[in-house]
Amino acid sequence: MSPAQQGPTPAAAPPNTLTPGRSRRDDTGDRSTAKGDVPAALLDRYLIERDRQGRAERFFRDHRATEPAFRDTGRALATTHAYPDVVADMLKVAQHRGWTRITVRGDEAFRRDVWIQGQALGLEVSGYRARSRDRQAAGEAPQAIRDREAASRPAVRLRMAAAVVRAVVTDPEAQRRLLEYAAVRAGLVRPSEHSRAGGRERDR
Repeated sequence: MSPAQQGPTPAAAPPNTLTPGRSRRDDTGDRSTAKGDVPAALLDRYLIERDRQGRAERFFRDHRATEPAFRDTGRALATTHAYPDVVADMLKVAQHRGWTRITVRGDEAFRRDVWIQGQALGLEVSGYRARSRDRQAAGEAPQAIRDREAASRPAVRLRMAAAVVRAVVTDPEAQRRLLEYAAVRAGLVRPSEHSRAGGRERDR
C-alpha cells in the first residue's frame, strides 16, 4: 500500500512540558528562562546536544538513545516521557532557575508525578488537580487530607458561600436568589425544584 493510500500520518502527541507560572506581585526572586541554565550536575549526568549558539538544548541518557530524555527551550522544559527520574531532573532545573511556581501540561501520569515531586521541593504546581492518594504519596498528613476533603464537600462549600454573600450583599432578596443558585450548583437542590420555587415566588 502506498503512503497516499494509507491516509494522513497521525499527529504526534503534544509533549509534556514545564513552564514558569505567573509570579505574584510580592515575588521578588529572580527567574531565569535562559536555555542551558541548568545545575552543573545535570551536565555531567547527560550526554548533551547544543544549539548553534552552544547552549545545552537536548539531554540524552546515553549514546544509544534515539530521542532526548528532555529538551530545554529556555521558557519551557519538555519530554515525551513520564519517567520519574526525568521528572525529578526537570524539576531540579526549574528550581535552579527560580521557578517557585510552575505550570505543567501533558499526559496525566506526567502531571501527577510533577505535582507529587514538586511538593517535596516546595514548588507550587498548577495544571493538575491532586487526588487523596496523590497527597498521601506527597507525604501530606492523613488528618490534613481528611480536613481538606471535608472542606470540599458541597454543604460545607455552600455554608462558606453563604457567609460571603451575607457579608457582601445587603439586599435580602438578592441574598436569597444567590444562595438558591449556589445550592443548585452544589447539587443540594435539583434545578426543577429551584425553578418551581422561583415560579411560586413570582406568582405571589
